[in-house]
Amino acid sequence: MIKLFYSGTYHVRHELINKENVTEMLKDDLRSKIVGNVEDTIYASDGVVLKNNKNVMYIGGFYYEKEHKGKTTCESVVYEELKQIDKCDLVVANLTKYSAIATVTEILYAAFKHKKIVIFCDPHITSYQVEGEYWFPILSSKELNKNIEVKFVEDEEDIIKYIHNLKEVIV
Repeated sequence: MIKLFYSGTYHVRHELINKENVTEMLKDDLRSKIVGNVEDTIYASDGVVLKNNKNVMYIGGFYYEKEHKGKTTCESVVYEELKQIDKCDLVVANLTKYSAIATVTEILYAAFKHKKIVIFCDPHITSYQVEGEYWFPILSSKELNKNIEVKFVEDEEDIIKYIHNLKEVIV
């Protein structure tokens, strides 16, 4: 079974989400579409098998990560998500939107850990030109880890299709 860590920006700004509206606000998030329901992506768990691909277990990230005594919420999120990357077989990173600072950091961490990484980019945002977005962290990650694949897509549905068709991770 492939243990998947997904990283990407949320479609809704964090300050608009609270415990009362989280299910409604995240129902159209890509994580929900990957897993097959919103509930399994909100609160941290040890993983959930995808509804549309029984070969894949989603192990993170989650909207509400486990809290740790003595750590702030932000420190807990970092701690948990880095642990999830350590446990995963595959990192799928969505760089189809701007300002994916956490995703860039997770890519670099996964590259340092020599994880298989597939990065999805929007060709209108990212190019290997100085004025393009994300070229520097992508190329830096590739210097650390040769097991990185970059896919240019026009639509996030391509990310869902990729994950739903995974059979094995080729390293």
